[in-house]
This record gives sequence, structure tokens and C-alpha cells, in this order.
Amino acid sequence: MKDNKNDLIQPLLNTGNVYKLKCEKCKSVSVQISEHKNPDLVCFECGGKCKVL
Repeated sequence: MKDNKNDLIQPLLNTGNVYKLKCEKCKSVSVQISEHKNPDLVCFECGGKCKVL
């Protein structure tokens, strides 16, 4: 099972974009790995709007 997780995550780490985000509503901090040029700015904790740190 561990190999399956690495197969999914490793390509994103190698070629994806890593964003550190902070929610303006609940102040939670998160890290997002995406293959897109811009991060998804919706907070996964509360649904508020995040900003890139």
C-alpha cells in the first residue's frame, strides 16, 4: 500500500507546484501540491478564502 501512495504523490512533488496557504477566516495554515499554475484558494477547514504566503 505504501508504494501506491508514493506513486501518486512523487510525480506531483517532482513536477507540481507547492503552495503555502493561510485562511483569512479561520487562520489555519495549509500546504497544497497542485499540477495547476494557481492554487485552489478555498479553505478545506472552513470554506473561507485563503491567501498564498
